[in-house]
Amino acid sequence: MKAMVSVYPGIFIILKKRDIMQYSTRQNNNLSTDIQSNRWFWKLQLVSWAGILLVTFLSLSLWHSPSEWPNFEPANTLFQCVIAFVLSLFLKPIFDIAWGSELAVRTVIYLLAVAVISGIWTLVRMEAYIRLSGEHSIWSEFGGWYYASLFVFLFWSALYCGVKYHLLLQVEHRKMLEVAAVNEHEQLRRLQAEAIASEAQLKMLRYQLNPHFLFNTLNSINALIRFEQADEAGQMVIRLSDFLRLSLKEDPMQKIALEREIEAVLLYLEIEKTRFADRLIVDLSIDEQTRNAQVPSMLLQPLVENSVKYAIAPNELGGTIAISAQHAGSRLILEVADTGCSSRFSDTLECHFTSTGVGVKNVRERLCNLYPQNFHIEQCKKTDSGMLVRIDIPLEIPTHTTHLTQGETL
Repeated sequence: MKAMVSVYPGIFIILKKRDIMQYSTRQNNNLSTDIQSNRWFWKLQLVSWAGILLVTFLSLSLWHSPSEWPNFEPANTLFQCVIAFVLSLFLKPIFDIAWGSELAVRTVIYLLAVAVISGIWTLVRMEAYIRLSGEHSIWSEFGGWYYASLFVFLFWSALYCGVKYHLLLQVEHRKMLEVAAVNEHEQLRRLQAEAIASEAQLKMLRYQLNPHFLFNTLNSINALIRFEQADEAGQMVIRLSDFLRLSLKEDPMQKIALEREIEAVLLYLEIEKTRFADRLIVDLSIDEQTRNAQVPSMLLQPLVENSVKYAIAPNELGGTIAISAQHAGSRLILEVADTGCSSRFSDTLECHFTSTGVGVKNVRERLCNLYPQNFHIEQCKKTDSGMLVRIDIPLEIPTHTTHLTQGETL
């Protein structure tokens, strides 16, 4: 259930990203359609030439008094703007064809096209003025008329290129947002998949310990029943239920206080003492400053189980299992050691050293998932006899306090 709940925020984020990408795609398509449909061009035509017409009328009204205006001047001004409007339509296909050329080539083509169109407009304007005014001596002023025409069409060309660049930049910006959203979406999917896979692996490793331990315990209960030790078998069943209740109620994805982990280990060892009685001695040495240290649940039990299996069970005299927890700076050092077997059980001892059973393997893999490249676990022979497993993980102590008994012995 928690895994399903943890997935929902990721799915919600993915849906939001999908909506953003769809909106970006729609905006991108709208801009592309707008450019291809030339609606923006007609808007530019109307606004630009209407603005030029308005500026021309205002300049004439400010420069000349109404009595000095020729009667034909308003109509002539409107006619000139209409002709310029029509001539600018011929510039558009030329500009569009040269748009994909290199900048130098495009600039030359644009200037030549503007120069020719400006010349044509100048001739039309001057001819219209001659016919309306009756003057024939204005051809000597062609340069001034042409300069004004060239300025107007250069201004229009700048507007055209500026608006087109703006629209294309909007399209590119939308594309970049879409690519960024897609990349973020893919990265989110990868992270979510990795998180789900890691969570599933940790749960699998955690719950794999219970059947492993349960199998061994049930075999012990079965042996007690076969030897008609019903009371001992009943006590073992009760302790087994207590142990399973404690271990199963812990969330495998959460860490627990070290004292709770020790409590689970002691419950397990109580079960084993039903089988081994005085042959099993447990020595605890827990540093006071580590009692609240956070550790993965069911971390020590498989190590203790290995010691029981390979050191206590085959030894007629039994032995001692020592569990210690110390801190070294910002590190937590956990150790599980046993006294090993007598010399005649050397083969079993060697098996203990080279064992790669489910328990130790799962401990290593869980630490690798929970503390990637920030843990150390080693298994070695003690100088006298027996085995030692040492775990080095970060020391994580929360603010709340709990209670743990030190130097406890079973």
